[in-house]
Amino acid sequence: MTSPSKNLVVYLYQWLVDFLYGPTRLVSFFKPGPLRERLGFYDPEALRPLASGDNVWLHAASAGEVNALMPLVRALKAARPKAKLILTTSSQTGKKLALEKQAADAVFLAPLDMGRPLRRAFQAFRPSLLLIAETEIWPQWLLRAAQNQVPLLMVNGRVSDKSYPTYRRLRALFAPALCCFNQCLVQTAGDRDKLIALGLPEKRVQVMGQMKYDLKAPGDAAAKAFGEAVGFSGGETLAVLGSLREGELEAWLPELPGLLGRHPKLQLILAPRHIKNAPHYQTLLSEAGIPSRLRSRPAEGPARVLVLDTVGELSLAYHLARVAFVGGTLVPVGGHNVMEPALSGVPVLFGPQTANVAEAVEALLRAGGGFQADNARALAGILESLLDPAASHVAGEKARRAVESLRGATDKNLKAVLDYLPDGL
Repeated sequence: MTSPSKNLVVYLYQWLVDFLYGPTRLVSFFKPGPLRERLGFYDPEALRPLASGDNVWLHAASAGEVNALMPLVRALKAARPKAKLILTTSSQTGKKLALEKQAADAVFLAPLDMGRPLRRAFQAFRPSLLLIAETEIWPQWLLRAAQNQVPLLMVNGRVSDKSYPTYRRLRALFAPALCCFNQCLVQTAGDRDKLIALGLPEKRVQVMGQMKYDLKAPGDAAAKAFGEAVGFSGGETLAVLGSLREGELEAWLPELPGLLGRHPKLQLILAPRHIKNAPHYQTLLSEAGIPSRLRSRPAEGPARVLVLDTVGELSLAYHLARVAFVGGTLVPVGGHNVMEPALSGVPVLFGPQTANVAEAVEALLRAGGGFQADNARALAGILESLLDPAASHVAGEKARRAVESLRGATDKNLKAVLDYLPDGL
């Protein structure tokens, strides 16, 4: 694809971020670690297997995007076993999860959107194809791909209601970058319309659905091993409050003592969306008179509340649960993956803020496997009713059917991706 023409705004952006390279490089001498990798200085041993053959570079911003990308990664490996897959993430958490899942032949932190780090990354990775998951519109990165004649696809693409106004205001910067995409394979018609409004030609956008609905539930053995590791004997009733954002635990706190008091066998797992918040959650629980423990530390005494401060175990917790609440829905975030508990046949609770997961919420509500309320008090009442095994089982099977109704996006994305790879791989 011919590189799009640059306007003054793009040149100013490039000048600014490249000017910041010097100070950033200086900081990396004092704090080498992750920053050095983000500047494009990769371990030569890790790069050695990538020196020949065809490499496919996939990028996922963080842990959530890594999880959503996994069905495509597995399908791509099966369809093109000779291709080497390189996965980059913007966060340490995402990188750790990708390594644990053995998601690719090589996993690195993504280069910063600066000229020299990007040049090093493209030289090191030698990509035959670059796949960007969801919406990572980094102007220099995309322009560099077009300049190097590397086919560029957005997979599982989306534009959130929160980020769209910013992209719209800075259209002069983002439109040339978007035009570098050969194809944008997006989740919904709304995502398609937003990208077209931002300047992407209509013929380059296809609606494919969400690949995260194609994920598989954890195996029973893996979930059982997790339960044993955290001290669950199997006789407890487990409820999970997952992907909690700032302010959501505070909303639930007044309801927890009553729930625990009325149900002596009830155990709770609380999973902050950002692991760094786990100690703060413990403090809040302690102030409310609720003993808790961290997953990463040995139990120091009896506690019926576990704060999950590890990566990659939330789906295992959901698999063992009687009922689950998914966060980002009681605060104006837009919601996280409400289908993750449903994969395991677990009924799903969520608040009113569901703009980012509207399709999934509609499917769950329509099927009878999802339950929505405006506040934590109302949600606690629904949760309590679903602690009954029979009610939970019926609602959970309806949630599972809701997931099934939305499957199939991975096959559609894979077919489009394979059009850009040689048949011989």
